[in-house]
Amino acid sequence: MSDWDDPALMEVLDKAEQLKKEDFRKPVADGKMLGLIFFNPSLRTRISFETAAVHLGAGSSIIQPGQGTWTFETRTGAVMDGNRTEHLKEAVQVISRYVDIIGVRAFAGMEDPEADLEDRLIRDIGKYATVPVINMESAREHPCQALADGLTIRERFANRPQGKKFVLSWAPHPKTLPMAVPHSALEIAARLGMEVTLACPQEMQPDRRVLDQIEEHAGRQGTQLAIENDQAAAFEGADIVYGKSWAGPLVYSDPEAEQKLRTETYADWTINEQKMALTRDAGFMHCLPVRRNVVVSDGVMDGPHAIHIDQAENRLHAQKAVLMKLWNLF
Repeated sequence: MSDWDDPALMEVLDKAEQLKKEDFRKPVADGKMLGLIFFNPSLRTRISFETAAVHLGAGSSIIQPGQGTWTFETRTGAVMDGNRTEHLKEAVQVISRYVDIIGVRAFAGMEDPEADLEDRLIRDIGKYATVPVINMESAREHPCQALADGLTIRERFANRPQGKKFVLSWAPHPKTLPMAVPHSALEIAARLGMEVTLACPQEMQPDRRVLDQIEEHAGRQGTQLAIENDQAAAFEGADIVYGKSWAGPLVYSDPEAEQKLRTETYADWTINEQKMALTRDAGFMHCLPVRRNVVVSDGVMDGPHAIHIDQAENRLHAQKAVLMKLWNLF
């Protein structure tokens, strides 16, 4: 998202809102083609991008390295004497000759913190590509999800989210999940002018460099980022609660200790009705998929304030707006 300044970001959200209201389905991108590279599984991202392409009159091709295509070597300078057949450098240059946009989904490796923070894989693809590249979730961020989140929040508050309290709450999970979604959720909330609170155990706090950027965005809007290690205190007076699990930084140096923190020490961080009762009838958000009764209780997910399905639908409209912007269609 940092590639777009605040006016450009709001322009895309405005367009997404318009497209949703119109149920826009016109072949304005007839003859255009998307190449969507998935290094990791997907449901909402894949279907919403394919549907967006169809609604705009474009085509799409799904590329899953090693599943119907050659396996890709992603390391720079690699000696390719193993089971990886084609280097990313050639593959991306060739794909660029066939399509008009490349989408890439590549999760954090969870082995090298600097490589993940620098988003090396998707940035390498950006260097090799000769067409625009869309981040469909990378090691560091998930801007497409964040745009849908932003659209959902604006709908919730009649396009006046400024000053509302947004709480991103960590929750337990049996798997080591990356920090891309929480990073981007914090950023979009800050750029919408919300009062942003990060609720998480101290050991789960994101890298300070990321938090510094969130604080810069908030400061530009006249708000601030608060970090709260007491979940109940964080929920007090919240207007939005965004539940999300992620692995703490300790996963890079001591994964066993990190897993114990995530699944045992802080197992009581599950979001439930009692905690949501502390809020100001807050809307509950989650990017999905979600582990019910681990991350969040059935009562919250099925309750009147859950807006995660609207949030998922908004992936389609936000991504349609992104495609139209990149193709200069508005």
